[in-house]
Amino acid sequence: MSDLDSMRRLALYSIALAIVLSVPSSLAFFAAFGGDVEAAIFGEPAAILGWGASAAALLRWGAILDMFYSYLLIVPLALFLHRRLRPIKPWLADIGTIGALAYIFVGAAGAAILATVGSSLVEAYGTAEPADQAAIATAFDVLRNIVYFGLWQMLDAITAGIWIASVGWLLLAQRPLVGRFLVVLGVGLMGLSGLTMIGIHSLAALLAGVAVILLVWLAWVVIAGAVGHRDPPTSTTG
Repeated sequence: MSDLDSMRRLALYSIALAIVLSVPSSLAFFAAFGGDVEAAIFGEPAAILGWGASAAALLRWGAILDMFYSYLLIVPLALFLHRRLRPIKPWLADIGTIGALAYIFVGAAGAAILATVGSSLVEAYGTAEPADQAAIATAFDVLRNIVYFGLWQMLDAITAGIWIASVGWLLLAQRPLVGRFLVVLGVGLMGLSGLTMIGIHSLAALLAGVAVILLVWLAWVVIAGAVGHRDPPTSTTG
């Protein structure tokens, strides 16, 4: 078995484990925020503060599992893709991998901070005097702005977008359908970070962005197919 085959196998096992961990992590996150999906995605303080130790524990374990499934367990995949695609265009594969590692370690750091500091604030809020609760709520809001908006939805969106778009570009010749989707997805992620930059934190806006990404990809596939069908056949006569 070659080194590349070993890296592929490790990447597959790692991604499989990430998929398994994503289920309890997502359930814990949503439960911590009272089942409100939008509040969980954007870390709304009002949806979690006041629920005490149970919400703090759910947030802690949801964030810890997220640290692994969304970030650390992706490292083998990033290294495998770099090794697999670098012969095509080394400089682009290197830039993409830098983006991947930045996404992984910035995002994992954010999850670790949320698991420790965030859960402690939620727990403290439940037992604090009313005069102290306002200060704790302010601290949690600052933490939310740093982790959710600064790290995850701005910096991570840009670095993940660079990685995904570079992988898509390198795959265009071999797997055009997948390659086009990854290019559009990567560029779309970088574009979605702009929503955070201008202060838009809305599930409706996020879903609209996803819809635009899918429509752009479908348009590219259709247009590329139509152009391909119009290409004249290559003459085989001497």
